[in-house]
Amino acid sequence: MTAAASVLVPAVASPAIASAAARRRAVAELRKLLPNDASPTAATGLSTGIAALDAALAKHGVPRGRLTELLGRRGSGKTTLLRELAHATVRRGLGVAYVDAARALAPRDWASLGTDDGFWVVRPRDPARGAWCTDILLRGGAFALVVLDGAPPLTPPVATRLLRLAHDTNTALVITGIGDAAAPATRLAGALRLRVARTRQRRRHAIVITVEKGGRRTTVEVEYVVSVARRVCAHPEVPDRRGVERPRSGRGARSASEPAARPVLARSRRSAEPPEFAEQLLGAGVG
Repeated sequence: MTAAASVLVPAVASPAIASAAARRRAVAELRKLLPNDASPTAATGLSTGIAALDAALAKHGVPRGRLTELLGRRGSGKTTLLRELAHATVRRGLGVAYVDAARALAPRDWASLGTDDGFWVVRPRDPARGAWCTDILLRGGAFALVVLDGAPPLTPPVATRLLRLAHDTNTALVITGIGDAAAPATRLAGALRLRVARTRQRRRHAIVITVEKGGRRTTVEVEYVVSVARRVCAHPEVPDRRGVERPRSGRGARSASEPAARPVLARSRRSAEPPEFAEQLLGAGVG
């Protein structure tokens, strides 16, 4: 028996196969230089704090590296939505920068976010300088969310530059519109737009948010509760005057012969007034 000998013949690659392999290696090298879109921070957006709205957005939140326009009339709920977005972002340990170009932000509503260095507010002297402040904040790359609120509508070159900076730093850029709700904040065709409006039907308060992207529209309705303070003044020695009958004038007014209505003391209104203060009122002839 003779053993069969195996002979190795070197394979010669054709020029077409060699050029295709070179192209694949070039593409692989280019992908290493570009941002990794498959990373967890890029695959998911920033949560708005509203589960129904996150489900309606493609990235399950406000997309990072993109431009989002928040449109609506004054009092429509834009600031409320921005506050929920900022709270959700800070809770994740990410930075938020808010450019208050209109200088109309109420500090007491945002005091809970100012306890650490995760939330910054920038107030330019001129609303037109809001875009310049946003440019500087985006170039730093230290914030996951940058909001430009109350600035005049941006020109296409300025909006394109801000969008490019947001893409390079993987930052979610949110710009609010002013004036007419139908007027966009920018004229970029690929921007994600959220239109906000308030509605009230039979003691039911809600904010209607319309998501516009690529010609498609999705509507989300979020209910909210209006809370009113039980006592106007919390000082213990200031009586609560709510419920006290006021003198009427004109038709149906009380005549001089009718006895005066007895005022309601603060202790009957469940206030924090001490009993000795009520006795001083009675001793002075009140009641």
